[in-house]
Amino acid sequence: MNTLKSCSTPLNWLLYSLSGLIFAFFIGWLILAKVNFGYAWLHDAMNIQQHAEKYGPQNRFRNGFQYTDKQEHIRLFSAINTAVHHQGSGLKDIKYQHNNGQNLGVLLRHAEILHLKDVANLLDLLKYIALGAAIIWFFYIVLFQQNRARTPNFKQQSFIMLAVAALCGLSILLIGPTVIFYTFHEWIFPENHKWFFYYQESLMTILMKAPDLFGAIALLLSFLSLLIFVSLNLCVYHFTNNKEKQPKRRKLKHKKAEHK
Repeated sequence: MNTLKSCSTPLNWLLYSLSGLIFAFFIGWLILAKVNFGYAWLHDAMNIQQHAEKYGPQNRFRNGFQYTDKQEHIRLFSAINTAVHHQGSGLKDIKYQHNNGQNLGVLLRHAEILHLKDVANLLDLLKYIALGAAIIWFFYIVLFQQNRARTPNFKQQSFIMLAVAALCGLSILLIGPTVIFYTFHEWIFPENHKWFFYYQESLMTILMKAPDLFGAIALLLSFLSLLIFVSLNLCVYHFTNNKEKQPKRRKLKHKKAEHK
């Protein structure tokens, strides 16, 4: 009984829920990465073609981006997506083309390539964090099972998540979203590597209509990850419930056999 109580604590529930959520986000990221984060759909929804036609002529380092079309944008985004998921390999070889097929030159400047390689390194680190979260999550499932303690239900996990979200939201309001955004980037990226680019100096930023596209992808990722999180919890619930029912069924069968 003491062991059971020691398992069913708010701290264990918090670690279980957070690790499961991180794992769900990782699965969601892998799924979205396979479909280029919905860029083909977001391209139209966010008017990226018109955005490229407006800012392409204003770029100080590259010419002709206003003459690229949707299919070329999808190809370029896909090439960058593939590269950042493979340690940045091939970034310097990405070239962009006129809608008539004419080669217009290399897409990325040196500063952009450095930034995308930093992003690739960050993704590699996040893979290990996600793996660690998955191990913790599975550890808690086994722990709860061994001690015959139920995993936290949706109500308990929702309360925990809302409390964490409220704490994060309050921190953002007190500190300021702009300060947090800049501080976060300064922490994770090398000091001498540029990470902020104006449309007039970066075709990558035009292509991605940054930061608007990132916000839309974040919403898609959050929605998909929550669906995965709920699905994972339902799987755990059915798995643990079936294991609990099996011994009872065996006992009933054994009693019926004795009665005969």
